[in-house]
Amino acid sequence: MANQKRAQYTLITIVLLLFIASFLMSVVAGISPQKALIDNSLDSLQVGYNIVQFTAAENPLFLVSRLLNAAIFPILTVILAVWFFDFISSINLREGLVISRIKKLKNYVIVVPYNSFAKSLLQELKNSGMNAVIIAENKNELLHLYKESHLAVMGDLRSVETFELAGIDRARCVVACSKDDVQNALVTITAKTARPNIEVFARANKEENVERLDKSGAYRTILVESTAGKEIGEEIAKRVLSKAGLKNA
Repeated sequence: MANQKRAQYTLITIVLLLFIASFLMSVVAGISPQKALIDNSLDSLQVGYNIVQFTAAENPLFLVSRLLNAAIFPILTVILAVWFFDFISSINLREGLVISRIKKLKNYVIVVPYNSFAKSLLQELKNSGMNAVIIAENKNELLHLYKESHLAVMGDLRSVETFELAGIDRARCVVACSKDDVQNALVTITAKTARPNIEVFARANKEENVERLDKSGAYRTILVESTAGKEIGEEIAKRVLSKAGLKNA
């Protein structure tokens, strides 16, 4: 790894030296520093341009600067390719470490999928001292969850293998919290297929879908609108009673 990093730094140094030499030769050839900087930058990236006048382009020093720029592009390509594969490798390594941590957990909650509802739920579970594993649908979500120090896996929400990867055999329950009731039903069915006795708490966004989610195998279906209304009502009642208490005092 150290040798690989050293090689990357060496290539970056070569690119910088080539670019500086190319820039200086363009300036000596009679091109203004501003135009030389833009011209050499574009030429190094193999971008089409028409900045330098034809008479200046005939100067031998300018032609040498073109050759130096031609050498920069393939080196840049190699550097970017190495960085890309390093990035992919770091993700795979982190996934492996996370999965090894998940395998050590017991009686935790699997949350599917990740959204604003799941974010609030994760905070509540954390406050209660409960562990949670999130099933992400794409790499961006997975990386975000890693940055937030959450345990997460990525996969198809309709795949039994995804739930097995999340360790459903050791989980306490599953929370299906999509904004789409059909997706919540599919998550419920898939989770019950992976482990028939698992308890699934399903989010219902429409009242008419509560019964359908129950029939799909949900242990309990929670209607978001009803719950939100109840919480707001309780909060208002608390504040009214609190003010009434202050007045009586």
